[in-house]
Amino acid sequence: MRSLTLGSALALASLATAAPSLTHAQAADPAQFTQAANTDKPDEVLDWNLSAGGVFASGNTRSWTLNAGTAFKLVRGRHGFSLTWGLAYGRADLTPNDDATDYEDTVRNSNARARYDFYLTKMDALFAAVAHRWDTFAGLDTRLQGQVGYLRNIFAEENHRLWGEVGYDLTWDNFDPDPLLDPDDPTIVLDGTQIVHAARGYLGYDNQLNENVHFTTGVEALFNLQEGRDVRVNFDAALQASLIGSLSLELKFKMLFDNVPVPGKVETDTLTTVNLVYTLVHDDAPTAEEGAEE
Repeated sequence: MRSLTLGSALALASLATAAPSLTHAQAADPAQFTQAANTDKPDEVLDWNLSAGGVFASGNTRSWTLNAGTAFKLVRGRHGFSLTWGLAYGRADLTPNDDATDYEDTVRNSNARARYDFYLTKMDALFAAVAHRWDTFAGLDTRLQGQVGYLRNIFAEENHRLWGEVGYDLTWDNFDPDPLLDPDDPTIVLDGTQIVHAARGYLGYDNQLNENVHFTTGVEALFNLQEGRDVRVNFDAALQASLIGSLSLELKFKMLFDNVPVPGKVETDTLTTVNLVYTLVHDDAPTAEEGAEE
């Protein structure tokens, strides 16, 4: 009986000694659980900018070209939304040495894209996107695309990111002119629209080289699931340098390749623009984890 009493006393003493540390651990547990949960979410972002540029020529060459665009991105919790749009439009007098001044369209190009991401983790996401292209000189009065897929960050650091995407693309084209005549036999009228089902792959890279210079690039490949020889490749690259305050200078290049283009058109289109970019909103909001640490 004495040994049982002694053992009980030792056990009670041990519990009393451990009680402060247990209380401290219990108090820290909610924060630890919150921190563990938040490390699995993307950083919160709010960005919105406007861009514009142009070229004007007179004399022996009489032409003008304007380009403009906007980019918006919002990430909150596990949800992300982005919107990009770019427009290029130009006119030129193709016979500048005659007495008449007859300007004709020489550039007509618009590309817009909206996208929603649901982040499974900080490194993985499911996405859905819609895109619109207007490019009559490429034979497209309207190109509408719907895309779904999976994104995986290969690595994602504070100012350095490489990622890949795989998924499905549905494209609907409305040709210009419509109806479309066969360039090899003008007596044959081709279908003015087409639908393409494609497998999609994408590789993107983003690097904040320093506090003033930002580089982004990406290449997209679309493989026609109905006609194996039809492959489309789209490439983008942009270099942006801060000038003063919210104003930046941007050099952007876009290449659009289709090895089965609209009949009578060439396979490759490129667009190079120089823009002034004004950032309306830039807020890398702290994550909940960072807020907890503060």
